[in-house]
Amino acid sequence: MREDKILRVALDWSVDEIDPPRSFGGWNTARVVQQTHESLFEDDFDSAPVNFTDPTDVVPRLAVDCEISDDFRRYVFTVRSGVTFHDGAPLNAEAIVINYERLYCPDSLYFSPVAADFNRAGVELIDKVRALDNMTVEFTLSEASPEFLRYMTQEDAPGSQSLISPEAIRNYGPDECSDRAPGTGPFRFHRRFETEYGSAVELRRNDSYWYGCSQIEAVQFLPFPDRDDRVKALVDGRVDFAYSLEGADLVDLSARGFNVPEFSPPYLWYLVLNQREPQISDIRVRHAIAHAIDRKALCAELFPGAAIPAVSAIPPGAPSYDAFAPDYYPYDPGLAKKLLKDAGFPNGLVLKVEAARAGSAQLNPGGIFERLAQDLKKVGIQLEVNFHEDWVTYCNQWREGAPVDVAFTEMSWGMSSDLWLAQVLHGANQSPGGFNAGYNADAEVDALLDRARRTLAKPDRTSLYREADSLLMKRLPILPLFTSRRGMFAYSQRVRGLTTVNQCWHDFRNVSLK
Repeated sequence: MREDKILRVALDWSVDEIDPPRSFGGWNTARVVQQTHESLFEDDFDSAPVNFTDPTDVVPRLAVDCEISDDFRRYVFTVRSGVTFHDGAPLNAEAIVINYERLYCPDSLYFSPVAADFNRAGVELIDKVRALDNMTVEFTLSEASPEFLRYMTQEDAPGSQSLISPEAIRNYGPDECSDRAPGTGPFRFHRRFETEYGSAVELRRNDSYWYGCSQIEAVQFLPFPDRDDRVKALVDGRVDFAYSLEGADLVDLSARGFNVPEFSPPYLWYLVLNQREPQISDIRVRHAIAHAIDRKALCAELFPGAAIPAVSAIPPGAPSYDAFAPDYYPYDPGLAKKLLKDAGFPNGLVLKVEAARAGSAQLNPGGIFERLAQDLKKVGIQLEVNFHEDWVTYCNQWREGAPVDVAFTEMSWGMSSDLWLAQVLHGANQSPGGFNAGYNADAEVDALLDRARRTLAKPDRTSLYREADSLLMKRLPILPLFTSRRGMFAYSQRVRGLTTVNQCWHDFRNVSLK
């Protein structure tokens, strides 16, 4: 293998287990499995957005086409011929049935409770997946789902609908495929190896890839939890590509010749306000917190030119994102103090908080919470922050829901599918049975989200999601702080053929190295 044919990528944390439907490691895991695994439909990584905040187009990948019924309850996929998994198993209708039985069918030998749990938002409407012939698969849904294909593209749901070899599921069992779950992608998992900063992953080229052999021979994903270490590795030429550089001197990196694109990824850094905590359950306290935080100053001081304040729970890059959504919470410490007084806390209060020290797209949690603590202290709110050192452990504990004495937790997430809004805020998805980690329970919001996901006409669906978003921002179960605009990744002049789309990961199959 030629050293000059290895693409080296700096991540901000180690990669979770490689078994996409069963992984919960954040975008770093998605950034790896986008190269190794594929779904029936995927994001179009070859077409740059026409408008700055446009979501990605959704295009066939392991399917060649899909026939959709008028009521969006029947999807019939024609499977791409000549595709094999990395272990030689053929891609056919049976392989797809086995993969989906792993996710939705408790009576199947192939069912994985963990994979089903992680993928519930994407597969909960599936009634039946059956092979019509060797290369045709029919999905029947319990209700209309016009976003079914778009959600299928989400590599970090957590979990995903990427397909793994049916032979791996048969040989190892549905819950024992970690790091031995062959996909169909342009690269295959080769090994893990230890570095100074944690476990790294190496992929090798799939010489039998159906789309054509990549010009890159290998990709190494290397963890650098500290941003300055990632920047130095990029500048020194030890990596060609680096993620999560917001907060670095992007002007200097650009001046040195590195590409630092501007784009609108589906990303939010937000606080999950725990409505079981007695103080936070008072909406006046939630509003006080929102008015006390100077989001503009936070972005300017910590991530100059790279982040912008968020005013919506719908992230950029999602179909219903509204670039002109109103800001309900301008910085107003005087109003924050009044709200606290009205809520019965004229002398302030103490809030316990859970956070990760670092992790996938976490940027600089220490700096963020230092800035939040300064702002909140001005209105009489004292934070007691418990930082978790391991990102994957934090994610799994966060998903279990906040303890009753924890006021809020933090998360960086978002999807290019509007279904994400229900995944993290619908009452039916409260932790630990879902990802509504702050226990939001709002019948009016739930009804809007339910109507939206079933609405066939896109303009009407968008209107409903935006109406739900407006209610959410007024009632504030989560507090979006900022979104990324530049610095989520940068790469050297060696990297050729990369198209920037509004997604949080990339597809390297068309990339070459100078």
